[in-house]
Amino acid sequence: MVVFNIILLVLAVVVVLFVVSQLIVIVQQGEVKVVESFGKYVKTLDPGLHFLVPILYVVRRRVSLKQTPIQIEPQSVITRDNVIVEIDEAIKYHVTDARAFVYDNEDSVTSMIQDCQSNLRGIIGKMELNEVLNGTEEINVNLYESVKDITAGYGLSIDRINIGEISVSDEIVNSMNKLITASRDKESLITISEGKKQSVILESEAKSSEMQIDAEARARQTKIDADARADRTRIDAAAEADRIAKITEAETARIKEINKAIAESNLTDEMIAYLGIEAFKHVVENNGNTVIMPSNLTELGNVPAIKEIWQQTK
Repeated sequence: MVVFNIILLVLAVVVVLFVVSQLIVIVQQGEVKVVESFGKYVKTLDPGLHFLVPILYVVRRRVSLKQTPIQIEPQSVITRDNVIVEIDEAIKYHVTDARAFVYDNEDSVTSMIQDCQSNLRGIIGKMELNEVLNGTEEINVNLYESVKDITAGYGLSIDRINIGEISVSDEIVNSMNKLITASRDKESLITISEGKKQSVILESEAKSSEMQIDAEARARQTKIDADARADRTRIDAAAEADRIAKITEAETARIKEINKAIAESNLTDEMIAYLGIEAFKHVVENNGNTVIMPSNLTELGNVPAIKEIWQQTK
């Protein structure tokens, strides 16, 4: 009987402990718990200590609200220029609505992954290979914008999507390398041609500028020479005018002195005529002089002094 009572006591303790364990619910920080009552959603328990009536209420699922990273396996995608590339994605998300996350979709995370893959194929299909290789950031933004509203219906919020490694076949890589080499050669030729063109332009401009400078220098020199000649001409003319003026002044003064001397000598007309004949006599006696005689030589005979000289010579 005692043993039976002990067994009953142990069973009672176990039942009490079970009931208490079902009654007390502890929710950790960074998570919530979804509560049902006979298969129907009742409420969401926030972090802390909660009490539930056993059998009437049961915790359906624990849902983490922390940011969760997930790596999506590489998928093959065809670009607009029909090149097959393999791209992987990395997603960071967190649950925003625990009820929608549990009840509105059978597997919200899988649906999110499928939506990302589907939208990525659509985005890459509109881009050429070079745009894909050089536009990963643009792809990330476009993919995020295309799926954020869809995943919100699953109770999820995508925090970030990153395009990982983009792989292409070796044949495509070789073709790209050849294309890049050809493009660089073309750019090099264009650069060299532009350099030669600029060199010719600069040389032509330099020659034109040099010719213009020479022409301006010659024009300035010509003007300077012309001004110098004009100055010399003015100086010579002024000197010649001054010389003539001085000669005229001297000649005038000499004539005045002669007239003054004649006036003061009190010579008669006969004496002046005699002096003239004497001077003419010396002229005639000099063989080196040329004497111009009047056409009517008989008129000289009318002069007594000339007549006398003529007779003595004869």
